[in-house]
Amino acid sequence: MSLAKVAREAGVAVSTVSRYVRGELHVASETARRIDAALSAEGHPPVQKQVTGLSLGLVVPSLDNPYFSTLADAVADAAAADGIDVFTALTGSSPSRERASVERLMRVPDVGGLIYLGMNTTNEAFANRLAGDFPVVFLDEYVEAAGPRIAHVTANSFGGAYQATTHLISQGHRLIAHVGGPAGLRTADQREAGYRAALKAHGIEADESMIVRGAFSSAFGMNFFAHMARAGASPTAVFTASDIAAVGLLEAARRAGVSVPGDLSVIGCDGITLGEWTSPRLTTVAQPTEQMARKAVDEITRLAAGTSPADHVLSMQLVVRESTREYSA
Repeated sequence: MSLAKVAREAGVAVSTVSRYVRGELHVASETARRIDAALSAEGHPPVQKQVTGLSLGLVVPSLDNPYFSTLADAVADAAAADGIDVFTALTGSSPSRERASVERLMRVPDVGGLIYLGMNTTNEAFANRLAGDFPVVFLDEYVEAAGPRIAHVTANSFGGAYQATTHLISQGHRLIAHVGGPAGLRTADQREAGYRAALKAHGIEADESMIVRGAFSSAFGMNFFAHMARAGASPTAVFTASDIAAVGLLEAARRAGVSVPGDLSVIGCDGITLGEWTSPRLTTVAQPTEQMARKAVDEITRLAAGTSPADHVLSMQLVVRESTREYSA
């Protein structure tokens, strides 16, 4: 029997047929029908289905940041709706733990794919393992990896940042600071680029003293006023590249007696539920977490069935609340 011929007749990869025959892979019913028909034509006995459903691995940096916990919940809900089990690993954003988690999940017999929420743009585990065809979806953050079964699902960080900064400009602000994410992280770079592009489009020169980069964390947001004091900068508004940093900034403003939005307008990025409960409630550009999770699970299912990968970039949505207002000198 020629697996290559069976794969060609069924319209899937050879490795898909191989794993299906060994009972290691669950595929969609229509795909199973085509493979079974091609196997029968080659004289292969009916395959004994040992796997009742697809399972996937989910790598998450941390549950500390509500954005990651919300996205992880959305993935679990989307998978459960399809009858898919999820094995989750928390990495604390540590490169070594990310690498170990990937290697461990890829060795679990029932795991037919991996959804990866990473905080590092490289991971040796992928370089070592993705020369094969293990299905992987990089969710939210871009990761440098090459392989025939890799897909990316992310939000348009550039567009979201452009929206956020343009909103502040439309309110009359010209001195707009940026609290960005970690240096070298693709989403953080795109958000800074979107911020700069919006300023440039409206004839405003970026003030480098008002641009700071650091962790997507409340602690980093808490340091905003110290950064501005050292730089001698006095912005009237700030675009933060994550809601959790904006939450820290709001608390720092409260402690410093700075009125938000009276003295400083603040807009975040992510759309975490916590932003609805801050005082004032946080204006943000929200990521479509449920759609992203749904796309990621759909892609894993498609890749496991031998379909070619597809990348998805989804739009963010401006959500105006009370932390921004029109500027009055």
